[in-house]
Order: sequence, then structure tokens, then C-alpha cells
Amino acid sequence: MNKPLNKKNVRPEPWAVYQDIIARDRHPTPPDLLEAGTDDLGLSNSSREMYTSPAFHKLELDRLWSRVWQFACREEEIESPGDVAVYELGDWSFMIVRAEDNSIKAYYNSCTHRGTKLCSSNTHLQKIRCPYHGFTWNLNGSINKVPSSWDFPHVSEETHSLQEVRVGTWGGFVFINLDPKAPPLEEYLENLPSQLGVVNFKDLYIAGYYRKILPSNWKGSIEAFIESYHTAETHPQTTSFSDEQHTQYDLLGRHTSRFLQALGVASASFGDPQSEQQIVNSMFAEIMREKTEAPPLPDGMTARQFMADTTRTQLTEAGRDVSGMSDAELVDAMQYSLFPNMVLFRSVGFPVVYRFRPNKHDPDTSIFDMFILKPVPAGAPRPLPAEPVEMGDMRYVDIPELSDWLGDVYDQDVANLKLLQEGLKAGNTPVTLSQYQEIRIRHFHNTLRAYLEQA
Repeated sequence: MNKPLNKKNVRPEPWAVYQDIIARDRHPTPPDLLEAGTDDLGLSNSSREMYTSPAFHKLELDRLWSRVWQFACREEEIESPGDVAVYELGDWSFMIVRAEDNSIKAYYNSCTHRGTKLCSSNTHLQKIRCPYHGFTWNLNGSINKVPSSWDFPHVSEETHSLQEVRVGTWGGFVFINLDPKAPPLEEYLENLPSQLGVVNFKDLYIAGYYRKILPSNWKGSIEAFIESYHTAETHPQTTSFSDEQHTQYDLLGRHTSRFLQALGVASASFGDPQSEQQIVNSMFAEIMREKTEAPPLPDGMTARQFMADTTRTQLTEAGRDVSGMSDAELVDAMQYSLFPNMVLFRSVGFPVVYRFRPNKHDPDTSIFDMFILKPVPAGAPRPLPAEPVEMGDMRYVDIPELSDWLGDVYDQDVANLKLLQEGLKAGNTPVTLSQYQEIRIRHFHNTLRAYLEQA
């Protein structure tokens, strides 16, 4: 955590800040959520070319993506020996393999004979076999068979085993890194595991897996999700029960940051002050969509308290132990990011993980993977992970695992992105960022530049 905010740091003085809100919660808030810290990152602008230039896009592939730890798959996708998950980025393709000894290996998805791609999609294999000439490897990457081996005296296990890349795991996520000199994953993650330990990601399973090609550069895509400043204009239907104006933004380390946004309270951008009953009425109207009418609040109870109590009761009845969770963790939007392209939530109301990637060599589009993670039902075997769904023109509101109100929010975000990319290419003024509310984007740009400046 960076130093606490003070007069030398950037901090607005609104009528109520996030820390004031959670201080009134009835269930104690964990100490790591009571900290607030960010640095003054200045007021500099960013270049439009970083979103539109093919040359900049290539530089990112060469100097960024070849050096960072990146989320490739979930462990449950390669649960048994012989399971293979394919992860692709730019022209690269990788096979993430569960080996015979139950270890996890990652290989370039390329035959060491003449380069043919070995796997086109997730699969299960006894051996890894090239479809062109039949070169075959064991799951540990060693050569198993070379057809007409008499004609290859220069081929050996030392020269033609599958080429490995580094692998690390945390929380059921499998990460790869192409750089043999990069720091270990444990160091790269900084304090993310301790911040998100309460979620027990390893115990969750993929209930839904949706992939969409977004009409915007991968940076513009992820940046649309790591600030709340856009909420009043893009998602006005949520401002009657969520307080985007007092979202807390924290820079946790070089690769990590977060925001904490209060729900169960109205935003000043909504307009007229709302009573606690009106806030509950708005929540039910938007979230429940007339399936259930809002009940009258007991005397003295706030909308936020009602929201926390209701969520706690529902989860307990579903078999989840939430006795150690604070009201904030049950109610609020607590979003964390791992540079360069992974977004996770600590709050139980947002069971999603995002992954953003460049789309081959096209700076104008990106690949957005949404993983909907849920707890394994009590007393039941672990469900099989959902297969990825290529969304095409499918809307997020039509995803069955998402509530309608969240689906609407994602569809509104996506609608902005085409206009964003077209506008970035249409003008020539620099990109201007706010001092505080978009500080996670400033932090993101600073880390990006640091990687690109390394020869």
C-alpha cells in the first residue's frame, strides 16, 4: 500500500467519502479496506497514437507482452493429465498442459520440426502429435517419436523437445511469462493475494465463459472498466443506489490497483436527495425488474443495511459461510486490477473476472474474456468448467448467468467503445485524464511506459 493520503496527495473533499460510509457499517470492515492511498501522478496528457498506431501496437507486443505475467487459463480447465488449454496473443499461441505427474507445463504451440501449429483449441491428449508429419511428444515436452528417425541424426531431446515458457499459479489461475529473466509470479502479484484471499478463487468454478471482440484498442477497453467517473453519463439508472462520485481509488503497487465504490447509497449526480426507502425502491426497480416489490424499511434501518442483511441471509441460505465478511464486502463494488490486462472483484455481488488482449495485430479491436465464477454447491461434486462462448453480436443482457441489470451495464459500456476508437482516430488533441478519478489509468500508463522504455 502506498502512503496514506494527506495534503501532499490528491484527494477531493466531497460531502461524504467512502471511508465515512463504511465506518457506519454494522459488521466490522477488514483493516486493508480502511486504508486509503494513492500518489500524485501529475496532470500530464497521453498520446492518441498509443491507442491507434500499428507501430505502437507492435512495440507493445515486443516489449510488454513478452515480459509480463498474464492469465492464460484456469486450473480446472486442465484438471487431469492430458488436458490442454490453448492461449493466444498476437501471433503467439501456447499450450497449457497438465503433465503425467500432475504438474502444469506451458509450451509454444509450434512443432519443433517445421513449425506447424499443434493444437487449435482446448482438448485432451495422451500424446502431443503434429498433424503434418507425425512428430510426437510426451506431455512433459520430451520427444516420444520421430517418424523416419534414421533420417534425423541431428534431432535429439536436447534440440527438439517442446519449447517451454514459464508457468505460475495463484487462486486457481494459471499464468505464463515468456521472459526467463522476469521476476517470479509471487513477486509480480505484490499484495494482491492478501487483498483477495477472502474470495478463495481457487474454490470457485467457471459457471460462464464469454468472449467478445470489442471495437476498441485493448487499453481503451480495459480503461472503460477501471474507473467510475463515466457512471453518471453512461449508467444513469444506477446512480439512485450507487455512489460513483465518492469511489475510492488506491494504487497498491507497480502492477496492482483498486477502486471501492459504495452501493446502497445514492449519488449526488442523481439529483434530488433520496430517502432510504426511495433508495431501496430504486434498487428493487432496477435490480429485481418488477419480480419482487420493495418491502417497507424497518424504522431506523438504512438502505445499505437492508441490502447487506438481505445479501447475507440469501448467501447463508445457499450454504455459503459469510459470517466473517463485512457489509462492504457483501454490498460494494470492490474491483482490483493486475497489470496489464486482468480485473478481479473482491465483492460477492460481482462474481466476474475480466481478461483483455490485443486482437492479433489490429490496434482498433481487442479480445474481452469474461469469466463468471461461482462457488461449488455444498455437498456436490465440482461442476465441469463452462466452455467459452463466442458472443458475436450477442448482448450481455442475454447472458443467463448475469443479472439483467448487470447485463445492461456491460452493454452500455460496449456501446461507448466503438465511438471511443473512432473518435481517437478522428481528432489530434492529446488524451486528458482527471487527477483523481482516472488515476488508475494514469498509473496504468506509467507502468506501460516503463516496460516499453526497456530495450
